[in-house]
Amino acid sequence: MTTASDTIDVAAIEQCEERLRLAMLAGDVEALKKLLAEDLTFIDHQGRRVDKAADLEIYRNGVLEFMNIEVLDRVIKPLDNVALVSLRARVTGTYYGEKFSEKLAYTRVWSRKSNAWTVISVHCSRITM
Repeated sequence: MTTASDTIDVAAIEQCEERLRLAMLAGDVEALKKLLAEDLTFIDHQGRRVDKAADLEIYRNGVLEFMNIEVLDRVIKPLDNVALVSLRARVTGTYYGEKFSEKLAYTRVWSRKSNAWTVISVHCSRITM
């Protein structure tokens, strides 16, 4: 019997996570297009529901610019043809030209279709403690 951990290479998800982090830092819309699923649902740190087009637009227009994304810890849980990633990060950057520095918690769901991994769901929360 094959289990999820046998079929999903955790190292592959770690590589996807790093490509996503670097694309976010660079504001690389083309890389983000490949990493984000067409039907992405993203709940941001203010509770707003954002789709892929809206998420890409904030990078394209320079509304959000990350200066640093320091991953503090990360847990990857393989589940059949998806992987659940839970992480905490210290992020700095600008949002509408205003500087910010926050600790955020992210939950991401990566889905594998045709041997390509894309993010289908993201939830982000501020860490206030």
